[in-house]
Amino acid sequence: MSTDLFGVRVLDLDHERRRVRFRVFVVYYEPSWGTGELLPDDPSFFFRVLWEAAENFTPHRYGPLTDVVTLDEFLDEGWVESNTHRFVAGVERVAVRNHPVSDEDFERLATFYYEREGGWPNEEQLAQGDYDVHVTDARWLESLRVGQSWGTTNYAGDSDDLPVDSGKEWQEWEERCAELAEDDLDACFTLGWLHQERGDAGGAAEAYRRVADGPDRQMRGKALFYLGELHATQDEYESACTLYQRAERSKNHERYGMRYRSRAALRLGVLLRRLGRDEEAQAAFARAINKGDEDRDLGVVAEARRLSGVESPVEAANHLFARADQDGALVVLAEHYGQAVVQFAGQLFASDFEAAGAALLALADSAGRDAAGDQHGADLDDAAALLVDLSMTWWRERDSVVTQVLHLAAATGCAAEGYRRVVQRAGFVAAANTGDAAEQLLTVLYDRNDEAAVIALAMAAEAVHPKVASDGFCRVGIDGARRHDFAKAAQWFERGATVEGADEDTRAQSAYHLGLSLLELGETERAQEAFTQAEAGFELFGNAAKAAQRQAELAHAQGDRQAAFEAWTRAAVLMARFEHDDKTAARGVRLLGELLTEVDARNVARAVDQAVAQTCDEAFLRLVRGVATTPAVGPVLYAAVLYGHWVLAQGDAKLGLALLEKVAEGKGKHAASAAVTVGAEAHRGGDNVAAREWWRRALAKGNKEMSHKAVRNLGVVAKQERNLPELLEHYRPIAESDHKDGPMFAAHIGELHYWLDDWDEAVRWYQRTLEGTDDGELVGEAGYRVGEILHGRGESEAAFPYLRRAATSAFAPFAAQAEELLTRLD
Repeated sequence: MSTDLFGVRVLDLDHERRRVRFRVFVVYYEPSWGTGELLPDDPSFFFRVLWEAAENFTPHRYGPLTDVVTLDEFLDEGWVESNTHRFVAGVERVAVRNHPVSDEDFERLATFYYEREGGWPNEEQLAQGDYDVHVTDARWLESLRVGQSWGTTNYAGDSDDLPVDSGKEWQEWEERCAELAEDDLDACFTLGWLHQERGDAGGAAEAYRRVADGPDRQMRGKALFYLGELHATQDEYESACTLYQRAERSKNHERYGMRYRSRAALRLGVLLRRLGRDEEAQAAFARAINKGDEDRDLGVVAEARRLSGVESPVEAANHLFARADQDGALVVLAEHYGQAVVQFAGQLFASDFEAAGAALLALADSAGRDAAGDQHGADLDDAAALLVDLSMTWWRERDSVVTQVLHLAAATGCAAEGYRRVVQRAGFVAAANTGDAAEQLLTVLYDRNDEAAVIALAMAAEAVHPKVASDGFCRVGIDGARRHDFAKAAQWFERGATVEGADEDTRAQSAYHLGLSLLELGETERAQEAFTQAEAGFELFGNAAKAAQRQAELAHAQGDRQAAFEAWTRAAVLMARFEHDDKTAARGVRLLGELLTEVDARNVARAVDQAVAQTCDEAFLRLVRGVATTPAVGPVLYAAVLYGHWVLAQGDAKLGLALLEKVAEGKGKHAASAAVTVGAEAHRGGDNVAAREWWRRALAKGNKEMSHKAVRNLGVVAKQERNLPELLEHYRPIAESDHKDGPMFAAHIGELHYWLDDWDEAVRWYQRTLEGTDDGELVGEAGYRVGEILHGRGESEAAFPYLRRAATSAFAPFAAQAEELLTRLD
């Protein structure tokens, strides 16, 4: 079954007594199951819960239980029933709520409750029980952390009792593994582990080596890691280091990724430090962190940061809170923050955000009433720093509540200063994803329109989170541009575009906006440089294409046609790659070159290969050069039609029209689009005969979208020429349909009838418009003219509702004319 049956939350941990307290929620209510005993009691359920926690069902922390128990064993109900007692020593239900469920309560409960952000909707109403689970070894608790929650498909079994021999009497298990070890590497590994548990180091080493030397390369890292642990416990440090190094270089595991590689690097660091090789130890810890970050393995990352001495005070406190050592956590925090903030921190770690918010308001109120403001102001500063540090710590494992934490930080009024204190703390080393927390804080401050705080945060972030700094400066620049303060905006954009350490794509965002602001200031040369940087830095082909297009427009305006054509070519290549797969894009680019050659633009055609080489990788260049001549059909015309439209829009009518006419000879949407555009150019030049011909060609392509545009254009010309039969030919089918443009087309027909003094037909078509739309422009015209016609016929009472509707349309001049006519009628 894939649907969760229960929810599980860790309430308390006691590693010394090998005890965990779980709260179990019933989250699935099937009427046919009845309303009686819904909660689990059998030990096998809690063994499965422990295994899930060690398997990374919970936030990215592995445990050794899954090293010993394989997935196949976990899924084998018989194996679980027979072996649960080896891991679970006892289960006691210590509290229940809403259980058994009454018939009345059952009626109000939903069938299923989804887990959301570590909780369940209306969880206080769910049937639930608290359980003390005692385990045979504290290692089975390693992956658990107070407060963590998850949904489980585990079911309640039938067995309520554990056998008398619960615990580490594993002889039968060892004998079974020995029987299977020859052909089963998992059994061989477990045999080694069982040998190690009873002190048989030689037997354990032999089994681990058989796995390490076996055919399954994915098992090699696991065996080498445990073999290294075995040597380390025997004080054979050099050989243990060698084994850890081999484990670190092993193949990634299919299910566990770098789990054993990162842990090998971690243990290697510990041994190297013990041997006095501190520099090598720090390098090993750094590798463990990098591998753990890549694998989202929070357990190894947190341990490596602790051992390498770079964890923050809040990270240290978080570790202690998660192990139920609240007193120890508060002592750590008290070394860095005032007592008022330490109490506030306790509420945060207990996830009581309502109480934390109230405490923060009290601190702010005290700071406001204190004449000097020194102590209470310091408390707010401490609270801000704590909240920022907490957001960075929880981003990796409790990201569902980080937004609440950051809003509390912003509410202090000194969040940017709190961030600065955190990142400038002596020994601070930013962990992976802390930049994400800083980025989110930037967004919170920006959404509060706190420009000073955004600037302060960006400045503090330059050395630690350069991407956040660049993004912050860019946001301030965007606001300046919105106020039309382009000189100020350009200063911030330039700063954002030059932040050292920020990725090129982030800096390109600022560079592109810098170019736009410089254009507003008339600094075209600097704008060109900014757009060049943006094109080179953007990761998305579509963004790079926009920057190249801007360069083309600037070059064309300055009379440098060659540079303009080259930039347009790059833009077309980039947009083709953005919109289509590489194969289609390559064919489209090749076709663009061929069509340019056909219209005697060989110099421009030669720029296609140059653009491909400049903007794309070698593989794509080979693909472009290797494709055969492509028929002008479908999406392969995309690059060519873009190029033609761009060139035409910049006033280079000869090349633009010649290329679009070639494109229009093809098939599909883009060919139809080209025909529509060529027809529009003919109409603009006064040649309606040619315009009609091109638009009818577009209709013949059969593309629905372009056919609609062609029909619209044909109707416009017919209307201008007072050709009612032709207008009805094109517009009537749409005007009489449910198409969204039907009311507008009906208005055009009504207007031509109005011009031709055909009042009855004008009223009929305008009424159709009014029945189909509330658009102010259409309602203003149609309502006034129907009212005007009816009034002219002496039907003033019938004219009133039309005129009133026109008067309220706010569309000039018809609204005013309707109001004036209504005044006369009154």
